[in-house]
Amino acid sequence: MKALAYIPLVSCVLLSACGGGGSDSSADIQTTVNAGSDLNIIEKTDFTITATGSPDDGTYTWQRVSGPSIDGFPLDGAEQTLTAPDVKADSELILSVSYQTDNGSLVSDEVSIFITSNNQIPIAVVTQTAPETLPSEYNDVVTLSAEESYDPDENGQIDSYVWELLSGSTLEVDSFTNSTISFNHPLLDENTNFIWQLTVTDDEGGVSSIEYDLTLNETDEVVIAQAGEDQQVDEFDEVTLDATDSEVTTDTYSCEWEQLTGVAETLANSEQCTTSFIASDVDTNTEISFQVTVTDSEGRTDTDDVTIDITPKSLGLINDTGIDQCYNNTQRINCDSADFPEQDAELGRDSFANNLDKIGQGDLAFDYTKLNEFADEVSDESDDFSCIRDNVTGLVWEVKEVVMSTLPDTQTRAANNHYTWFITTDGTTAVGSTAGEANSTCPSDTHCGLQAYVDEVNDLDFCGGTNWRVPTYNELLGLLDYGKQGQDVLLNESFFPNTPDYDTLGHLRYWTSQTAADGTSLSQAYIIDMSNGNDLAYPKEQTAYVRLVRSR
Repeated sequence: MKALAYIPLVSCVLLSACGGGGSDSSADIQTTVNAGSDLNIIEKTDFTITATGSPDDGTYTWQRVSGPSIDGFPLDGAEQTLTAPDVKADSELILSVSYQTDNGSLVSDEVSIFITSNNQIPIAVVTQTAPETLPSEYNDVVTLSAEESYDPDENGQIDSYVWELLSGSTLEVDSFTNSTISFNHPLLDENTNFIWQLTVTDDEGGVSSIEYDLTLNETDEVVIAQAGEDQQVDEFDEVTLDATDSEVTTDTYSCEWEQLTGVAETLANSEQCTTSFIASDVDTNTEISFQVTVTDSEGRTDTDDVTIDITPKSLGLINDTGIDQCYNNTQRINCDSADFPEQDAELGRDSFANNLDKIGQGDLAFDYTKLNEFADEVSDESDDFSCIRDNVTGLVWEVKEVVMSTLPDTQTRAANNHYTWFITTDGTTAVGSTAGEANSTCPSDTHCGLQAYVDEVNDLDFCGGTNWRVPTYNELLGLLDYGKQGQDVLLNESFFPNTPDYDTLGHLRYWTSQTAADGTSLSQAYIIDMSNGNDLAYPKEQTAYVRLVRSR
């Protein structure tokens, strides 16, 4: 390439002052520079650039215009020998030369240096870095590292790693694309050669691979049974026994479960590697154990044990509601609905009713035992009983006598006797107590208040006890079975017969011993209506029915 410049030179016109006559003349002197021909070179090799200029009294200055960086610029002198930079891809380096003559003329020219990338292929290297003590044994973590792999290029680096298992049994590897891979020494019935291939790629796309042979020794055992971790569960929980983590060297294996200790449980299938059972009803923490026998397809076996610690549920000493179905605002729904969660039928004692180990009988989780007049247990099917023991709360309840005549000519414990609220404690009469008129709503010559009836029953040593009393609110509420909504009475009439006729008082309200906090008069006490479950603060001078209770 060549650049030109023109400088006019004017000769003196000969006048008389110049020493005589003559003629005019002028000439143009051309200034040029040429940076030389474009070059094609390989990275990191030496090359020479030479510029020529005219007239020959000028100076040369080289500059980098564009392209990869190169040290030393600006440079002075017509000829320069340079080293091509290390490039990641084929590149164009443009250099410019400026030429300036003594008379001030300045011209320039450019030359292109086309640099070819000459990538060196990376070197793949594999080393085993774990375990520290070789040879490895069963379940040791084996680690292979490619971190010693390198790129010979001065500014190069390894960009990616790919591991591939070419031969040997299947291994569970944490990652096939990390610079290191790890796996556990597997169960082997013979020494086994594993061949790994490592492929590395550098930042210029250069690829190389290497194979690495690794021999893992046979293991002492060829079947290892795994019965799973010990478990702590609650009674009635579904417990899963899982032996699928067992290891064998064959393609298939079978399992056989056997209970070793503890209360007998019924397994869903003792010949499956995964099976289950419902934890038994227990009263104290109970430990049971199982053993699984794992057999491979060649008949070789191993066993392992698992312990299950069963804890009683914290069901408390109160009865449930008798509700065993879940509902939304309008209809019955599945109890696992996320929109209406944690209903009583899903979480309460009744939800475990099928698994409860009852002492007596009763619907759902209710557990009652019939007692005769001496507090001796009688058959659950007997129709001749005087009291009921609630096996959940431990309380003993009075069973009312059948209605055989009209008031006041009734039996002492007749179901249709009713009383005003009148209670004394250690001779002190409770505030608001009202004694009903004797022989009015009950067959008592003293008065028809609650305390007169309590005293009469205790004097009888009824069902072997003299500590009969009016129940508290919560005690009486515990008898209600709300699953019987829509029936005449919310009680199991197989255990609590002889309910008075609803029409006698127009209700089935029963007294509790608890005064309602209605201000300063304390003139009301709580009643619970056994026909619908409603409670009410009820005037103490009014009459209601009563069912006495005592502790054992």
